Amino acid sequence: MLGRFVSLPLMAMAILATACAAGTVSVTNSMQDEPSAAGIDGEPAFITPIDAAVAVNVAARDGQPPVVAWVTHDDVIVAELDVETGGLVDEHTVVGDLVPIAHPIERPAVALYPDGSVDVAFTSLQTGGASVYLSRDGAPPQAISGAPQHETNLVHMTIDSNGSPILTWLEDATLSVARSGDGGLEETESVDDLTCDCCNPVPALLDESLVIAYRDFDLVDGDVVRNVAAVRSSDGGRTFDPSVQVADDDWLLAGCPFTGPDIVAVDRVLIIAWMDARQSVYPDQSASSIWVDRSADGGVSFGEDLVVAENGLHRWPAMAVDDSEVIHMFWETQGQDGGLSYAWSDDVGVSFSEPVLLLDRDMIGGGAPHSPSAVFHDGHLVATWADAREGYVAAWPITR
Repeated sequence: MLGRFVSLPLMAMAILATACAAGTVSVTNSMQDEPSAAGIDGEPAFITPIDAAVAVNVAARDGQPPVVAWVTHDDVIVAELDVETGGLVDEHTVVGDLVPIAHPIERPAVALYPDGSVDVAFTSLQTGGASVYLSRDGAPPQAISGAPQHETNLVHMTIDSNGSPILTWLEDATLSVARSGDGGLEETESVDDLTCDCCNPVPALLDESLVIAYRDFDLVDGDVVRNVAAVRSSDGGRTFDPSVQVADDDWLLAGCPFTGPDIVAVDRVLIIAWMDARQSVYPDQSASSIWVDRSADGGVSFGEDLVVAENGLHRWPAMAVDDSEVIHMFWETQGQDGGLSYAWSDDVGVSFSEPVLLLDRDMIGGGAPHSPSAVFHDGHLVATWADAREGYVAAWPITR
């Protein structure tokens, strides 16, 4: 397990070197000179560094301060965010005596409830492998997954209609789900028995249906294909329909891309965003693009893919929806000319704005941003990310 996680920098450096040689590391489009009434433009109100953070996540709910959670090499820490000042207050740890997996893609999962209580899930190294743990409102963390597995990773979380958490994660490349049952949280194993084991699965609720977006793993004529797919449950995660492919075209890749999809629901439409490099001639992976697709029938079927950003090394999209149903998307653009990129949609994902490099590396201390997350709260768009040195949280006020 440790060997797989250590391999990320080596693979990223190899891909980045190829991209730099090809001169394809920057966002090729920019927004209009005049900022749109729908999107954000310019510098954030604040960028708050988070010392020693390896991976950062954020959650928000109306009437409650946003909650930021981050992993260090020793702890999992939670704090409230003041969106006016950028201050992180009421910091506390939830890891107990466990050792968290400290890696940029292993963001802690966070759920914020109407009463202000906070659940935090994370992965921890154990004898024989790793397990998923959940801390309920500051209580000592409890194991959610079964016996430790060689690769247990990439936990994500949402809240069901009854106010209980739903968690998704990977166990040795199989997709697992935990949801509320008669005896507490119960695990449904092997929802998909072979997935891309380095790419996060993300759950979303639409009415009573649970839809999970993830990156699948298939062999086609001996080549490895890593396409984004979705799987749907109409009984809260106890049983699932057969998965459906979201991506229109196959992406052939023998190695791990370390970047999964994101999913949001807007006006009864599901929107999934992801990265792939289908436009590169296999096995060359010198460029990757950000794509989106929509489902108007609750995840039963998806339409035609739309490319949001291309001609660069773009990865790990994160979406947030504001109170006007505008979708805001951040993603990381790699390379010396990269940084934190951004686009928006005000038509439920039918189209997106031209992408813009919202924060270049000079604006964020020269580091390369990894694994962003995003939420909307009280007129502010909040984003988090981490680089090789520390984590960050930033906010942009939205005025219309």
